[in-house]
Amino acid sequence: MLKWKIAAVLGVALGAAGVTWGYAQQGQAPGFYELRVYTAQPGKRDALAARFAKLTAPIFARHGITNVGYWIPQQSDPELGITAENTFIYIRGYPSKDERDKRLKANAEDPEFVEGVRKQEANPDTKLVLKVHNIDMVPNGPYTTITLAK
Repeated sequence: MLKWKIAAVLGVALGAAGVTWGYAQQGQAPGFYELRVYTAQPGKRDALAARFAKLTAPIFARHGITNVGYWIPQQSDPELGITAENTFIYIRGYPSKDERDKRLKANAEDPEFVEGVRKQEANPDTKLVLKVHNIDMVPNGPYTTITLAK
């Protein structure tokens, strides 16, 4: 009988510890994200989106950069500098800011990225991007449900 009492007390104690740990984790969603807003050269937004789909996103994934999502605005917002015709938006994620720095360095040195993106952007005749805005972000609260590559 004493074994069952000890087992019951131990079970309740471990359960309470687990619940407490779970609540403590709710406010600490992991990750580091970048909101990237691209303004494409006039008439080049769709070509930029296609390059991301076919080339850039797979290279990001190869280097452990999580492709959270890619969006095309459906309306313009002059106050934010967003035009429906030339804006391309995406979010990418990492386990931490330090990992972001390491993974982007590896991405920048990737021969396929250099050949397919950097050389194209260096040539005025094939350049797709007019400007880029980057906003670093961290999750706030328990509502971030994105899973990042480890």
